[in-house]
Amino acid sequence: MWSALAEGEGRVLARSDRVEVIAPSPYHAARAIVLDAGSEPARTVAEVADVLLPFTEVGRRVVEDASGTLDFAAYGFEERFRFPVMTREPSSPAVAVRPARHAYGVVAAAVTDPERLAVAESIMIAVFPPARVEPAMRGRIQPPRVLGIEGWCVWLGYRSGVPAGAAYTFHDGTSVGVYQVATLPEHRGNGVARALMVAVLRRYPDVEITLSATEQGRGLYEQLGFHPVGTAIWWIPKPDAGPNG
Repeated sequence: MWSALAEGEGRVLARSDRVEVIAPSPYHAARAIVLDAGSEPARTVAEVADVLLPFTEVGRRVVEDASGTLDFAAYGFEERFRFPVMTREPSSPAVAVRPARHAYGVVAAAVTDPERLAVAESIMIAVFPPARVEPAMRGRIQPPRVLGIEGWCVWLGYRSGVPAGAAYTFHDGTSVGVYQVATLPEHRGNGVARALMVAVLRRYPDVEITLSATEQGRGLYEQLGFHPVGTAIWWIPKPDAGPNG
């Protein structure tokens, strides 16, 4: 997903069988995505540090280790988040996938135009604010060009006709990743997140779907047939970490 976004105004800083280091855009954190944590763990950790620590062209840098097994502390990183990694196979029971519309008047649909994209983006920013929220943030987290990225889909949830939640997905041709499932506080508890997820499941009934869950969302995902397969750890450089860790 980050590689697809970087093809516009970002760049890939390093790529190997072990790790991919990406600066997706001037407004996103530079990210090191661990692809293989088991083959050469010491080499993987060193490669991430060598590329990510000296790169200071953006304000934030993150290491995403979906395996949760690598330790970057010796190179000047500190653990920032832990997320349950969950997956749903195509063979999962369909009984949990109820229609996206139910008694609370909630519906979810894919975004197809820049105006609705801006609304969905504003919801994501409100629920998951970036480290530095700027006044003119529109079009930076979900730039209009994502509407033309193959496999990228932004979703908007409505409650009684009012925009209430949002999420986005990316289909890389093999599996679908779900990101930033967000519900505005005043609409929580009314099935908005469920409607968003059901819309995704109905769009991709024959594809494996994965996500990194918050503890608040884990119960919903389990109801929909997702199960945990591990714990992802995100690392960031310590404030005093120099370019060599």
